[in-house]
Amino acid sequence: MKITVLDRAAMGLDLSFDILSDFGEMELYDNTTEDKVKERIATADIVVINKIKMTEEVLRSAKKLKLICIFATGYDNVNINVARELGIAVCNVPAYSTDSVTLFTVSNVLYLYSHLCEYMRHVTSGKYSEEGKPNALTPVYHELRGKNWGIIGFGNIGKSVAKVAEAFGCNVIVNKRTPIENYRCVDIDTLCQESDIITIHCPLNESTRHLINEEKITLMKSGVIIVNEARGAVTDEEAIANAILSGKIAGFGSDVYSVEPFDKKHPFAKITGLDNVCLTPHSAWGAIEARERCLNVICNNIRSYIDGKTLNRVDIIKQN
Repeated sequence: MKITVLDRAAMGLDLSFDILSDFGEMELYDNTTEDKVKERIATADIVVINKIKMTEEVLRSAKKLKLICIFATGYDNVNINVARELGIAVCNVPAYSTDSVTLFTVSNVLYLYSHLCEYMRHVTSGKYSEEGKPNALTPVYHELRGKNWGIIGFGNIGKSVAKVAEAFGCNVIVNKRTPIENYRCVDIDTLCQESDIITIHCPLNESTRHLINEEKITLMKSGVIIVNEARGAVTDEEAIANAILSGKIAGFGSDVYSVEPFDKKHPFAKITGLDNVCLTPHSAWGAIEARERCLNVICNNIRSYIDGKTLNRVDIIKQN
């Protein structure tokens, strides 16, 4: 059996993939350009990918391919319908990055809400020493206790973030498809109107694309903090950038973008570097423990497939 890893660099060059050799011959590529994908999977039985797109054209060209293992939870980069038609199994890795993304989400909120960037620069610029005052208290910052923390999407990550928010004394407001006990569930408009902090953790689909747009931003409190740890296109990035520049949004953090990496023409290019903006390079999922966990689950997925089982299969409706 031949296993081909197409974009190891996206999964971390510090992570050893040697364990995959237990299943057969392994071919390892740090990166694969779009024009090389078909060539590199031509003789593969199993392909491991992170961000590589497995389009209809690519899938139909892969005559030996039996299994696609995605080094991620999301699988929108694979044409599932064509994979299903061709009998190619597709497995993802659910819930491996919950703690890692929670860490980044909360770190982002605290960084923005506490104005840490400005306070740090007050010291590093030399101003603190030069002024001779024992402290600085501007810009004004607030405690989290009693604030409304709105959470959009209440899967594993949303629930984990909610526990941390509650530990800080926040009132958690949830927007999700179906109500859940012990939390106040509201529609998206109400969440936007009432929240002091909004963190986004929902999947990207047709109902969530541009969910946070100019209309929704207009409903929000002036001074709201928004952190997106879902998918870039869940927000209207142009509307977000404009709201930052106008002062409507007091702070914005994101680890995800509609185009990754984004270029100088992207709306966020004009807000990069601002004190109240924290943009990170799609890193929130990738604590070393999370990546090791993900690779172990991929091994379990391969083993399950070989044994005729359906662990983490996203190409079939019913999973065992």
